[in-house]
Amino acid sequence: MSDSIDIPRHLKYWKMCLSTPLPHHYLPNEGNRLALAYFIVNSIIILTPPDTPPESQLIPPKSRAKLRSWVLSHQHPDGGFCPSSSLVFPLHGYQQYESPSSDSNSYPGMANIPGTIFALQLLALLADDNGPEGAFNGVDRVKTLKWLRRLQRPDGSFGEVLRQIDGTKWEIMGGYDMRYCYIAASIRWMLRGDGEDDEDFDVEGLKRYILSSQTYDGGFAASSEEEPHAGYAYCAISALSLLDRPLETGKDAHESEILNSGIKDMPGLVHWLASRQFVYLEPTPPNEDDSSDTEEEDDVVNFLLPSTVYPTSENPLVASNGRTNKVADTCYSWWVGAALANLTKTDLFNWKDTRRFLLEKMTHRIGGFSKYPGGPPDVYHSCFGLTAMAVMKEPGLRELDSALAVPIDTVKVIEKARAKLLRTARTSTTRRDVVEMGLRMIGDGKRPVWLK
Repeated sequence: MSDSIDIPRHLKYWKMCLSTPLPHHYLPNEGNRLALAYFIVNSIIILTPPDTPPESQLIPPKSRAKLRSWVLSHQHPDGGFCPSSSLVFPLHGYQQYESPSSDSNSYPGMANIPGTIFALQLLALLADDNGPEGAFNGVDRVKTLKWLRRLQRPDGSFGEVLRQIDGTKWEIMGGYDMRYCYIAASIRWMLRGDGEDDEDFDVEGLKRYILSSQTYDGGFAASSEEEPHAGYAYCAISALSLLDRPLETGKDAHESEILNSGIKDMPGLVHWLASRQFVYLEPTPPNEDDSSDTEEEDDVVNFLLPSTVYPTSENPLVASNGRTNKVADTCYSWWVGAALANLTKTDLFNWKDTRRFLLEKMTHRIGGFSKYPGGPPDVYHSCFGLTAMAVMKEPGLRELDSALAVPIDTVKVIEKARAKLLRTARTSTTRRDVVEMGLRMIGDGKRPVWLK
């Protein structure tokens, strides 16, 4: 195994994912096409050097324009984005949506919160190199923010989707999930400007909900009484850091007052995250002489207990899990490593031996990363294997923003695109105010036909 990441091989894998139909195993993800697109496009951008000429990139300008149009076609007329092409409203359905009938709760195409963040990330990743400020052109910023505010519950948490019941009442659906809270904070940072309280959700309520979800052992879960999870810990930490993040940072290394003073048990959280790492052991081959008919568990123990976490081997392989006493999984190298990066505690993450684990056990011969040693590559784990390496500044990869899970170059695009949306909004407001003032000066206040 090479001691460096094989970028050309990984690009070949992602080119195959981008240009050919995905295997039938992805059919259950039909309703999450924007998510699949994010995994593919984000990985390609991470692997592409910033100085690569546009015509030599795996996604050339013409293809970027087509993909951007495809992403924008998922925008819902009432705000947000639908997560998949098969769930997009037909044009003739918009009018019916405006005046829903009693069975409107069965309508397809309602926007959901994961689809919306993936759409915004994709638009920024696919921005024209000559005009990054236009990355969000076509995004209905105001409607999306209003829709986002309606997804917040009284306790401060966020749901996934709005669903209409009996043709009159809107209900927040999707359960209690820390991922939705993180996505809400991300969308807010990407689209909002300072001083626009009329379109903001209850930030203090979201902070209270997240902070109250820390568990007795320091981790984070959907509530303080549930089992903590590394993915939830990442989402909680990233959401809190984004709530007080400056609009223009370029990098995510800002001093978050919420993180520094809000989390009640920071030592416990850091200890819990650092404890997700373990020395990987090769699974023991089954004994052919064993006549027992007891079925083996799916989770074969492949880790050392804390008392023996530092073996005599000079080159151990270090993996990470998402919960206590679980086995290795590629994506947790990202969830754990990025969470510690958000806390500026990367010195507690054994990256040297984790990197060896990813390159020697998880990298597939056709490119990409597998979920577990010996498994096939998939776009989810392949993407987060790359993001883990990028957030730890792997040579040859674009440096990654640990809170937004896109390259830092893309974060700069988001900042410019947001600024343009805000300028456009202010210009429209000024013009409207001038028109209203002119009508008041006329006296009767009637609008000319041409003005309507």
